[in-house]
Amino acid sequence: MIHLIIVEDERIIRNGIENHVPWEELGVGEVRTAENAKEAFSICEDCKPDIIISDIRMPGMNGIELCRKFREQLPESQIIFISGFSDKEYLMAGISLGAISYVEKPIDIVELSEAVKKAVASVHRLHRQNTNVLHSLLRPCDLEEDSAIRGLHLFEQGKILEHDKVFCISVLESREEVNNVLDFNRKCQDMLHTLIGGKDIHFIADSMGNNMVVILLSSGIVEQTKNMEFKSLVSETLLSVRGENEAWFLGVGEDVSALNMLSQSYQSALEALKSLSYKGWNTYAFYSEDEIEYQGTLSENKRNQFHKTLLNKKEKEALSMLSEICKMLLDNHAVLNFHVRNIYFTLDNIITQVDKVLHLNGLEQGEVVNAKFLDQAKTIDEMQEYVCKHVKEVLEETEEEQKNNFLIKHVMEYMNENFHSKELSIQVLADVVYLTPTYLSGLFKKKTGMTIGQYLTNIRIKKAEEILKNPQLKLYQVAEMVGYEDANYFSKIFKKKTGMLPSEYREIK
Repeated sequence: MIHLIIVEDERIIRNGIENHVPWEELGVGEVRTAENAKEAFSICEDCKPDIIISDIRMPGMNGIELCRKFREQLPESQIIFISGFSDKEYLMAGISLGAISYVEKPIDIVELSEAVKKAVASVHRLHRQNTNVLHSLLRPCDLEEDSAIRGLHLFEQGKILEHDKVFCISVLESREEVNNVLDFNRKCQDMLHTLIGGKDIHFIADSMGNNMVVILLSSGIVEQTKNMEFKSLVSETLLSVRGENEAWFLGVGEDVSALNMLSQSYQSALEALKSLSYKGWNTYAFYSEDEIEYQGTLSENKRNQFHKTLLNKKEKEALSMLSEICKMLLDNHAVLNFHVRNIYFTLDNIITQVDKVLHLNGLEQGEVVNAKFLDQAKTIDEMQEYVCKHVKEVLEETEEEQKNNFLIKHVMEYMNENFHSKELSIQVLADVVYLTPTYLSGLFKKKTGMTIGQYLTNIRIKKAEEILKNPQLKLYQVAEMVGYEDANYFSKIFKKKTGMLPSEYREIK
């Protein structure tokens, strides 16, 4: 969000500018007003403006002197002068301060809007220049001279002071994308200034993509900056900028003493981000955190015990087992590597398989969704919460679900007992459970993941495989024994399911 201040002693002109310029369309998020230099400085203690619109002739300190002082504190701020006096002296003074434009009174709103539009573009351009230099400094560099050249722009803009002796890179990871890094910069600078006297800390941030923001902090006060309590306070201050529904994690890299060592600090900050897995969101970690690359797996005994517990519908016991696994991983400060994720993939797969047994569910699509979530989860707690929720969903049946499961099981048992009947049909099965054929077909597919016809075919082919082991029986007899009147049709279906004809199957068996 771009901040702008209007400094004008004439109330009518001040209000006219504030109310008639289309600020939102121009990309300005906040507009403040002041009637003199004293009020302007007071406002800027709270709001550091990116753009200053100032009258030149005002009682007390004039606009030229006001903006000269602003320039000392905010070297990147953009200045637009307004005045009823267009003499050369004032115009030259505005040029010396690098004013973006000079608008004469009476104010033309269209002309002023164009000047603001130009100033907004300049603010964004300077931000890109700063952050491009920051990105270049993060690349490994063997030549200190080259690094100094690449950092010169930051010195010139007052982002890093020549006496700065400590530099530190932090990387912020957000669950959602940080949409406005310029606004993030502003809020962080304001918070640092308010809470810890930010004049001793110099701050630059830029997006890295993938919901991550890289931050450069520098200072000339070595003792203060290296103090762990102070570093914790800075980290908490940066995290306090997040919105109510945002989730952030800050990885703090090691301190370095030169710009050409920033890539080293950056790599250590990325390592610190691994601690997110066991620390969780909305906190921070230093590069020296004691995490481990967990290599363990879920033992066969544990898997079988968990499976049995679920089958017996012992929800409390199953959740207790999950809690023990989670506690073990958190206590060990395990990072989210392949082994940790595989533990939760295994647990969720067991839950899915039990769901198929208890509810006769196909669940192919659900399995894909589960795997995708577990693969993208950032913390152990997120995966733990997910599988616990899955357990509760599987074990908590409604009366309607219980009734439907009973009906489908009854239909399946009937097909297993009467598969040889040539009269067996969906209508017959529907009559057995007092449902309409259409409703039974839909319910069966929902619960099993296959049609009634597919299920019956599987039973018949399985039975045929057993019967074919008897060489005394003719193929047409086998077909009749599993419910097929046409031996040729039976052979076609058998080959489709097994990959070979019944005669071929008999020979190899």
